[in-house]
Amino acid sequence: MTTTTPRTITVEIPACLELPADDEQVLRTTLETIITLVSGGCGGAERHLGHLHENDWQVNWGLTWIARARRGTVYEEATGASKQEVLAQLDRLTGLHEVEGTP
Repeated sequence: MTTTTPRTITVEIPACLELPADDEQVLRTTLETIITLVSGGCGGAERHLGHLHENDWQVNWGLTWIARARRGTVYEEATGASKQEVLAQLDRLTGLHEVEGTP
């Protein structure tokens, strides 16, 4: 049985970037997801992808941001390719619940 040593990548975060703990966790999870996509989950995903292709499915995937807002019983959700995009979309959606600036 072969034992492998985990490899790590160090990524420099610019000093000008204030990174709250929740954003840091999202960044860590995103990088882990990219590694999983690149590696195919070390074989697991390839089996599923092969099955889909055998059944004539065309498959593509990507990473997506999801932002959710709730106020009382009102709920909005937006998805997008970047944090800025998804929050701008969520801001527009929640703005539809205001009448002349009044919630």
